[in-house]
Amino acid sequence: MQESRSLGSLVGDAVFPATIFSRMKLAQLGVAALALALPSCYDFHTVGPEDPPPLALPQTVSVAISYLQPLGCVPPGSNCGGPVTFYGSWMPIGSYVTLQQTAAHTWTATVPNVPFNYPGVDPYRVYAVDPYLHDTLTGGVVAFDRLTVGGERIVKVENGGGTREQGLIFIDANGKGRTP
Repeated sequence: MQESRSLGSLVGDAVFPATIFSRMKLAQLGVAALALALPSCYDFHTVGPEDPPPLALPQTVSVAISYLQPLGCVPPGSNCGGPVTFYGSWMPIGSYVTLQQTAAHTWTATVPNVPFNYPGVDPYRVYAVDPYLHDTLTGGVVAFDRLTVGGERIVKVENGGGTREQGLIFIDANGKGRTP
């Protein structure tokens, strides 16, 4: 048998006799206590979800766009054959939609993923750029009366008659335009 040796106490003169066998028993007891305590360690969650709820993306619709081009080239030498482009304030800056000529003097497109904003307080700003009208005072920018968004003709504008003309429109959950 092995001798027991005395370990000095850190606090005073009392000693603790320890043997290899008693240390092994303490180690086995420690492992057993740890094994019993581990399943209860996961109990730190409170009532509620573990992750934040996902952000709600705005609901979107497809919107029909239509533009009526003037019947003849107004100033001689203007670009009569170029495509008409459409801009909306919901689009990322610098992006646009090229309208396709579907009939004589009619340009159309369907714009997908438009967040609807009706009812609301801030209407979208929309306009078309017609190279046919490039040499006019508006520089080809058109919103009033020639542009239809979601079946609704643009009749309310900001900065009318200039190069910053923008039509105002709301889009409802059905993809229909509504005049503010």
